[in-house]
Amino acid sequence: MTSTKTASSVPSDQSDKDDYFDINKFEKLLERLEGSKGRQQRQKSLESRRDIYAQGLASMMSNF
Repeated sequence: MTSTKTASSVPSDQSDKDDYFDINKFEKLLERLEGSKGRQQRQKSLESRRDIYAQGLASMMSNF
């Protein structure tokens, strides 16, 4: 029995009608994940900046 399905679309034991891989759903999920990653990076940067300011302020206050 010869199968015309490609390995990247539908497994051989699964019907062609199954929604195994939907590129549109994947791209939407990828966009959401990339957006989340960007927000997390900005938050990390902001927290790091706050820590630097707090350390500088603590250093100045210790001189008094």
